[in-house]
Amino acid sequence: MSLTAREALITLNLIPGLGPVRIMSLLEHFGTAELVLAAPKELLRKVPRVGDAIAAAIADWRHCTQVHAELECAQRAGVRITTLFDDEYPDALRSMSDPPVVLYSLGEWKQEDAHRAVAVVGTRMASPYGLSCARNICRELADSSGCCIISGLARGIDTAAHLGALEGQGRTIAVLGGGLSSIFPPENMDLARRIADGNGAIVSEFPMNMSPSRNTFPQRNRIVAAWCRATVVVEAGQRSGALHTAGLAAEYGKSVFAVPGHIGSASSIGCHRLIRDGAVLCSSAADIISDMGWDAPQQKNLPLFDPPAAEQDDPILAAVRAGHCTLDALCSALGTSAGELTPRLMQLQILRKLRPISGGRYEAL
Repeated sequence: MSLTAREALITLNLIPGLGPVRIMSLLEHFGTAELVLAAPKELLRKVPRVGDAIAAAIADWRHCTQVHAELECAQRAGVRITTLFDDEYPDALRSMSDPPVVLYSLGEWKQEDAHRAVAVVGTRMASPYGLSCARNICRELADSSGCCIISGLARGIDTAAHLGALEGQGRTIAVLGGGLSSIFPPENMDLARRIADGNGAIVSEFPMNMSPSRNTFPQRNRIVAAWCRATVVVEAGQRSGALHTAGLAAEYGKSVFAVPGHIGSASSIGCHRLIRDGAVLCSSAADIISDMGWDAPQQKNLPLFDPPAAEQDDPILAAVRAGHCTLDALCSALGTSAGELTPRLMQLQILRKLRPISGGRYEAL
């Protein structure tokens, strides 16, 4: 069965146990998803982080995946599938070391959503105080500053955050920990429809029929943290997924805010520790807007990151434009090995400066 480049990437995402880190490692090693799927187990096992079991699953992809059934399922549900190499892929996620290689979505995200995106996260077992704080802060952020609120559609703080954004007539993105065939939790189905109906998007990196699990939620958190400019934690216990999201946001260089609670409240322990460790105390949307420097009128179409200067005049791109458009030709022209060159070709594809075309050739963009 012959697959397109897009179908091959979606197929990799369908293989159980593979995950984005291993997929990126495989793509850097082989160059394209089609070559990964065509590789024998002996070669697959040599890739870092790929052991015997994963190599066997990849080599057996024809039996353990059904990409055309997946595409039909998404089409029936009105779900759009975007891959890492599509032009419309979110720029905010493209620079991650482990970006989701496939995104499923209901509704629509916009590139400009990320310019003033605020992630608001917290406990599922929220108190009335926490729910009120999250809802009010998100309503004010959406209404007064045009912020897009990003959260996870979970019970508690997440739900309040999305509702606040809608009440402020703003946009909101819900990143799920399972496939889009069944919205979880089910009581938020109507909220999901409201978001997807012109107010944002429901997004997942997981296959359509994949159920949420203890492992998928932490994986989801990295997308929330990467997509935002700032993360606000509203009520989090000593062990909380919200703290994991805040930690990832800090690693990505994003601002972290925490809403204080009663000193005797178990659900505020996490927030108080974040404040002690350097998070900005947040008592209202004004604290976030001021600290982020968003008092000035919002600027549109700003790049989220600038590629290094070396990438703007890359010798690989120059060689491709000069007609050295195959891997062998590039190795000869640049005096380097295929092993050294392939990861760099992969990076240029992610940055949308290069794309593979028929015949094993590359085209500079």
